[in-house]
Amino acid sequence: MITPVLDWLAPKNDKTGMPQGRTMKKILAAVAVGASLASPYIIGIKAEEHTQTLYQQISANPAFEVELLEYNRGWINSDATVKFTMPVTDDEGNVEMFNFEIEQIIQHGPVLWSTDGVGLGLLDSQFNAKLPAEFKEEIINIEQLQDDGMSTIARTSFNGTTYSSTRIKPTTIKLDEANLEILPGLFHTTTDTQGHITGGGEWQGMKIVKGETVALVVGKMDIELNQTYINGNMFAPMSLGIGTSKLSVTEFIVNGETPDASMSIRNLHMASDSKVNAGLLAGNLTVSADQVALAFQQFTDFNYSMTMDNFNVDALSEIQNLLVNLDPEDPQQQQTLMVAMQQQLPKLLADNPSIAIDKLGITTNEGDIVSDLLVTIDPQKFDANNPMSMMFALQADAKGSAPSAFFTNLGMQENVDMLKEQGMLVQEEETLLFNFSFANGQALINGMPIPLG
Repeated sequence: MITPVLDWLAPKNDKTGMPQGRTMKKILAAVAVGASLASPYIIGIKAEEHTQTLYQQISANPAFEVELLEYNRGWINSDATVKFTMPVTDDEGNVEMFNFEIEQIIQHGPVLWSTDGVGLGLLDSQFNAKLPAEFKEEIINIEQLQDDGMSTIARTSFNGTTYSSTRIKPTTIKLDEANLEILPGLFHTTTDTQGHITGGGEWQGMKIVKGETVALVVGKMDIELNQTYINGNMFAPMSLGIGTSKLSVTEFIVNGETPDASMSIRNLHMASDSKVNAGLLAGNLTVSADQVALAFQQFTDFNYSMTMDNFNVDALSEIQNLLVNLDPEDPQQQQTLMVAMQQQLPKLLADNPSIAIDKLGITTNEGDIVSDLLVTIDPQKFDANNPMSMMFALQADAKGSAPSAFFTNLGMQENVDMLKEQGMLVQEEETLLFNFSFANGQALINGMPIPLG
């Protein structure tokens, strides 16, 4: 059986001693076939290196503990089992370690077809999450749930760019006290080796139903993201995401056991934008909602706008790294955290940073409530060796106004009168006003000094 194949491949020389053209084509064809058969295995080695590097990057963040339990590399396909562990704080403040496993099914390149059609690349991945046993025990209809209720697929190109897609299928999870109704959703992201991530998608939302009562509603959610991570990859404790993001939710409703324990928000929109110039960060955040209902009160046109400017990104990264790696609740680490953060303050404050709440307002039945705030710090007045000097370096200005009828209808007229007598509020016709300033260690409210301490 082998002999005819060898005879077919054996070079047959022409009169000059060189292999005949037909034989050369056979040799080239054999080399091509061999390369195509061997390439998935060779690329599989690189795919394993890429996968292990990814989990090492995630594990470098103290917020996660990642353990690659198993990696089985085959010729065309491989599979990996990864365990994630993270701290979770319950309602009473107790910290418990929550863990779950993810199974990753990998197809090696160069020709890929298992996730997003036929294409070329390093690897295709399919991710399946495994619920912890204690979670499964609480789900009544666990046997009826689909394994791919939420699934993620990803394709990684040879240059390291990864396109991923997460799909949520409509699912009802039955628990002892309530049913969780999850609606469909689809999200996609693209990341590259330079730390740039773009993506977006929508989720139709969810409900929690207790008996005949809908206890919680999360409406349709839309997300957009276009950011670049600096000072490390996106998982690094010191990294900062710079760019734009948008989030909108059509409604968020909590129906409590009593009316005063209920609330709702309609058409919530959040948007952020940040950039870095000469090592200094500037950014803004806006939040708005068409309608807010809380504690028997109905409000409309909620608006919040905050800007920050001239913050040293290296100092911010160091402070963020400290907050991630040190526990401020641990008495033994509190002093270490304070000293380390104090060392970063001169760099953070060197370029006159500022934070401003440009607008915080809402419309009530009685009229508009609006306010604003600007905080700046003079680095010339701050001495890192004397924390009390911050009192003289800090400068703040704030003002606000509200219709007096709003507080009267809430039964707070007595409180308002007391604040007016103390000079904390000023009334002009039907409007209550305040004006606050802080400079050189002295606070003023409506022009009157406020004793500190």
